Amino acid sequence: MLILCIIIYPQGGAGVPRYAMDNKKVERLIYANYKSLRKAAAAMGISHSYLSKVLAGRREPGRKFIDGILAAHKGIKFEEIFYEVKND
Repeated sequence: MLILCIIIYPQGGAGVPRYAMDNKKVERLIYANYKSLRKAAAAMGISHSYLSKVLAGRREPGRKFIDGILAAHKGIKFEEIFYEVKND
């Protein structure tokens, strides 16, 4: 089984946390609430193409994606679908 995760690198210097998105959790969340990626993308205010590319790991989720997923899924918190990547 292939599990993808996207690492988000916020602008900033040392000490700025990095986050990764749990793609499988986001995909399950979307399919539990929408009949298609097109409907989910419309609810999120993003293009179907962008949503598809983020879920496939070909694009990183930007601010619009993050705002959209949280707005379209009321009650879901950032920390439920993104996790901090520790620097070792």
